[in-house]
Amino acid sequence: MSWGLEVLELDEDADERAIKRAYAKRLRVTRPEDDSVAFQQLHEAYQAALAWAKDRDPADALWPDSGPDEPLQSAASAVEDAGIAPPAIAGSHADDHVRANPGMDVEAIADRILAEAVQQEPEALQAWLAQQPELWSLHWKVRIADSLLEALFSAAEPVQADNLDLLAEMFGWDEIGSSVDPYALDAQRVQMHRRWVVQPGNHHRLAELLQRCGLPNPPATARDHMAWLSRPWNHWQALLTSLSPQRGRDLNRTLDALGIDDATPVPAPLQVRQIVFWREIGAIHRLNRERFLQGLLRGVACGVMAALLVLAVGLLGQIAAGDGVAGIHPLATYARVALYAALGLVLLGAVAPTVQTFLHWQVEDEQPYRSPLAALLPIPLLSIVGMVLIHGLDLRTAGTLLAWPVLGLSVWRWWRRSQLQIHFNGWLLLSVVPFLKLLILGMAYAELALTAALALWARDAWTQVWRRQP
Repeated sequence: MSWGLEVLELDEDADERAIKRAYAKRLRVTRPEDDSVAFQQLHEAYQAALAWAKDRDPADALWPDSGPDEPLQSAASAVEDAGIAPPAIAGSHADDHVRANPGMDVEAIADRILAEAVQQEPEALQAWLAQQPELWSLHWKVRIADSLLEALFSAAEPVQADNLDLLAEMFGWDEIGSSVDPYALDAQRVQMHRRWVVQPGNHHRLAELLQRCGLPNPPATARDHMAWLSRPWNHWQALLTSLSPQRGRDLNRTLDALGIDDATPVPAPLQVRQIVFWREIGAIHRLNRERFLQGLLRGVACGVMAALLVLAVGLLGQIAAGDGVAGIHPLATYARVALYAALGLVLLGAVAPTVQTFLHWQVEDEQPYRSPLAALLPIPLLSIVGMVLIHGLDLRTAGTLLAWPVLGLSVWRWWRRSQLQIHFNGWLLLSVVPFLKLLILGMAYAELALTAALALWARDAWTQVWRRQP
C-alpha cells in the first residue's frame, strides 16, 4: 500500500476520483500560507497516491481524465485567492518529478535567491520565495539550501539581518538538529548586516544598530559619520573635522559597533585611510602623530580666538579713549597680552594629548601586558617632590600648586578604579560645609593635601594591585 494513501486516510482500492476528493478535503485545513511544510508533504502524498493508483490499474491511462471534482476546484481556487501559487498537480510521483528535471541548475537558483535577498525588503522577499516552484519540492529545497548557504558564506554583497533570518527560517538552518553551525551562521549574519548598514541609503538602519549598542545617534548623525568615513582622503580636512571635542569619540564608538578595527577588512564604501586616522585619534592610551597634530591645531584655534578677543577689547578701549574717556592701557599692552595668550594656548594644546594619555594610564584598570607597579610610582613621586619644594627649597606656593593636582589625581584614580557611584540625597548637602573648611585648611597647609593623596593611593594600591597579586 502506498504511503500517500495512508496520509490521505484511504483504502488500498481507492481510485483516482477518491484520491482527488480526499486531497481537496485536506486542502481546506492545510493551507500553504499557514504551514508550507505540511502543504508540501500533503502534495507529495497526493502525487504518490495517484502514482499508486495508475500503477495498479494501467488501463486507466487509456481513458482521458475526467478532471478534478468540484470540491478540488473550489479548494484550488481558495489557494489561488490566498495569493500563493500552489504546485502544479501532476499525475506522477515526486521522484518522477525530480528525475524529470535532471538539468536544474541549483547554483544558479541559489545565486538568484541571494541576489533577491540583497535587493529586496523582508516582506517582498518572503512573497517572492513563496512563488518559486523550485522550493516546492523538499528534495530540491534541501539541495538549494546547501548551495545557498555556501554562496552566503562566500558572498561579497551585503545582506540585511532580517532577510538572513527569513532565509534561515525558510531553509531550516536555525532548527534543532540542523547541520549548520549556529555560531558560524550568527557571525556571518552579524558581519553581513554590518556591511549592509554602511551602504548609502541605510542610515536609519545604522542608527537603529547604534541605538541597540547604547549609542542614541539620530539618522542624521549616522549619515554624517558615514560621509566622513567614506569621503576621499585629505589629511588636513580630516584634522579640521576632528577638532570638535566629542567627534573622535563618537566615530570610534560607531566603528566599534560596526566591528571595524585594524584586523578586519573595511567594507565599501568606507575608506581604509579614514578608518586608520579616526582609530589613531581615538587611541588615548598611547601617543601618536595624529593626536599631537590635533592638539596643536586645537591650541592654535583657541589661541587665535583668544588673541582676537583681547585685541577687540583693546580696540574698544582706544575708541572710548578717543571719545574723551581715558584708556586703561595702550593698545601695545593688549597686543602683548594677546600674543602671550595665544602662545600659552598653543603650548597647552600641544601638551594636552600627553597629559590625557598620562591620566588615562593612571585611572585605567590593570592590564595583563603591563606591570602594575609602574602605574603606582607617579603619585608618591609627585608627593615627594611637593614635600621637597615646601620644606627643602622653601617654595610653599609651588608646592601647594603641585599638591592639589596630585590630590585630584589620587581621588580620581581611586574613584574610577573602585567603580563608586553617588546617589544624590538632600542630606549630602550637609557635608558641603565641613568639606569647604577642609578645602580652606588644605590651601593653607599643602601637607594635608599630600597626606590625603598618599592615603588614597595606598588604599587603591592595596585593594587593586597587591591583593590581586598571585
